[in-house]
This record gives sequence, structure tokens and C-alpha cells, in this order.
Amino acid sequence: MPRFYFPWFSGALLFLGWVHLLEAGSPDQDWAEVVALDAGPPSQPRTAQEARALALEQLDRQERSLRHFLKEHPEDAHAFEGCLRLSRLLQIRGDVQGNTKAVGEARQILDQLVPVAKPEQRVEVAFAQVTFLMRTMGKPTPEKRDRLMESARRFQREYPGERRIAPVLVELAKLYELQPGTMKRLLTEALVGARDPQLKERISDDLKRVDSLGQPVALSGVTVEGANFEIASLKGSPVVLVFFAQWSIPSMESIEALKRDLAQLPPAAVRMVGVSLDSAPEAVAQWKTQQARAWTILCDGRGWESPLVRGLGINALPTVWLLDKQGRLRSLNGLESSLTQIRQLIHSH
Repeated sequence: MPRFYFPWFSGALLFLGWVHLLEAGSPDQDWAEVVALDAGPPSQPRTAQEARALALEQLDRQERSLRHFLKEHPEDAHAFEGCLRLSRLLQIRGDVQGNTKAVGEARQILDQLVPVAKPEQRVEVAFAQVTFLMRTMGKPTPEKRDRLMESARRFQREYPGERRIAPVLVELAKLYELQPGTMKRLLTEALVGARDPQLKERISDDLKRVDSLGQPVALSGVTVEGANFEIASLKGSPVVLVFFAQWSIPSMESIEALKRDLAQLPPAAVRMVGVSLDSAPEAVAQWKTQQARAWTILCDGRGWESPLVRGLGINALPTVWLLDKQGRLRSLNGLESSLTQIRQLIHSH
């Protein structure tokens, strides 16, 4: 008797028109190739364009390897995990490329797993359904947030004590940055169930940011031009504070979106401050002269170890904060409804 078999998958291989190009090895050899690709791209990008290209090339390699494994070894014990991995990869591809066909296949794979999953595998399918909603949410409307909240709570009810409940609640909390009360309740609940030290550290950072709302932001350092800078010197104007890195594709895309929004405001209506986590301040300085000439940008080359971010609880890129005219933190998410939020700060007293 086969340990696991997916008779539907042979047809699904044709869904995106992929052609089998790899020679079949043993199940263990082919699975080892799938796992080896978890190490990521073989080289490090220097620009956002390179980062995107490398990411897409890596997705292609992983997809070829997974489809090859599932086609050649549908009865192998790793086939179930292979299907979950492929669904997850297709969700990522859908997000990166706006590929609705990939998202549709990812949903189809999960739906097909529900009736065939063994009792011990059902929790994996249930968890994958929650993360599917997270990855394919797109713009987080209130309706989408509520739907995800309901899905996460259902997972929590059906699998109480499951170790992944805490991480799910942490990810869910991030979607409520404009509702700090809800965000803090979710984080506090997650902290109680968190087991992993790194997750606890992340929750501590997240709570630090929530508790910073309404408080003056303490930020000082040396600009990429070599000048001393204190953010308190900008009192009297609203401030958009952007934590970013050139190697982060979402960072670069968010900066471009902010620039388009700011172009609709009166000149000098707000001050722009960037904190770069790049390792080469001189490269950031060159980028600034071309893309963000009017910004004040700090970069000490220390990345995530920099006191510019550690003391503020920053643990994700991009992070965009909005400060009022008195230098107090008013929004943890300046990317959602950016123009509306910034205009409110401009017209506030």
C-alpha cells in the first residue's frame, strides 16, 4: 500500500504549462535537492533590481524541483510536504508577480489536500489555510483583516496548545498597527504562548513600538554626508521616518510609492528621514543624490545590530513611522492610507 498518493497531481502539473526537464533520481536524492534550495540564491544582490531577479530565479528553481519530485515520486512519504511547499511557493509567486493563476493553483492544492490528509496531517493543512489568507491578502482592508482573524481563531480553537498559534497571532497583530489596542492585546496573548526565544524577542520589539505611540522619538546619528543629526531638530513639521534597505525589494517599492504621494503635497509640508540598514553608507549616499535628494538619511553600516533600530524595536523592513509636529510618534504604519494620515498631521496643531 502506498503511504501517500496524489492521483490528481499529474494533471495539475500542466496547470502552468511546465515541462518536465529533469532526470529522475531516487526519492531521497530528489527530495534532498528540494531541501537544498532552502538555502536561498547562490549570490547576494547589490540593487533592488538584482534582488528581484535573483528571487524570481530562485522561485523558478524551487518550483522545477518540487514539480519534478511530485511527478516522479507521488507515493513517497514526502509528497504531502512537497504539496504544501509548492502551494506556499505559488502563493509567494502570486504576490511577487501579481500572478493570479499561481494563486489559484495554490488554493487548488490546499483544497485537494483536505479530504486526503491523514489525522496527523490535518493540522498542517489547517495552518496552511491560515497562512494562505495571510500571503494572498493584498491590501489589508477591514473585511480581509476580520476574515483572517476569524481563520486564526478557528485554528486556535481546533488545535489549542499548537506551537504555531503564537507566531500566527504576531503576524496578525502587525495588520492592526493602526488599531494599537487590538495590536497590543494580540501581542500580549502571543507572548503567553510563545516558546521560541527569537519569537519572544520579536514580540518584545513589537510591544516596544506600540508603547512608543504618543511619545517623542529619540533618534540621532550621523548622516550619509557626515553631519550630526537629531530628529528633535525637526520639531514644527510632521516627519515621515522610513526604515529601509536597498536590498529589500518591498523597501524600494514603498519608497517609490511614498514619493508619488508626497508629490501631491505642498513643497516642504513634511520632512523625510530615512534610516538605512545597508552595509555601505557610501553607496546609500550615492543613491540619495539620485533618488532622495531632499531626505535626511542615516546609515552606520551595522544593519540589524545598529542602535538606530535596536532601541526603537524595529524588526521588519520597510517600517514607516509618522511623527507629529512635536516629534511624537503618531502612526506605526505610514504606508496605509499615507496621504490621509500625513494630511491629518499637517493640519493638526
